[in-house]
Amino acid sequence: MVFYLSVSAGVGDIKNLLKMGLGYPIRNVLLANDLSSVMDFLLTVLDEARNASIDPGHVGIYFGLGILLYFMFLSSKNPALVRYSAICAVCIGTAYGILNEIFQMFLSYRVASVADAFSNLIGLVLAQIFVVLFALMLRAILKVKKKEPNAQ
Repeated sequence: MVFYLSVSAGVGDIKNLLKMGLGYPIRNVLLANDLSSVMDFLLTVLDEARNASIDPGHVGIYFGLGILLYFMFLSSKNPALVRYSAICAVCIGTAYGILNEIFQMFLSYRVASVADAFSNLIGLVLAQIFVVLFALMLRAILKVKKKEPNAQ
């Protein structure tokens, strides 16, 4: 799926669908709850990302790939891969992203770019941060539940 989305000529249509399908409902909820400052912050972040040539589509695709890679390495029988799941996910995902960009040099309807490879890396790193924070939060919740006495 990652390969198809990366080399597909119609990725822009998917981005527009996500923007319209997700963007407007989020904006409406923020405005309805008088959180226009949050909306302004999000718009500023998106503008800065666009100015830095960061592609949100690539970030999102490789965010998903990064989470899948993390859990794949976490379920390995090799203790080193389990211990360094996040690092392995970033390294393997980055290598795949670079190879994908090299492949795009041979397609007449796609252009390889360093900005896309950097966007891929950002998505992979954000995925690992998300997974590690989620695991730490889950561990803290389980620790608190374990300390609570059973009230029956």
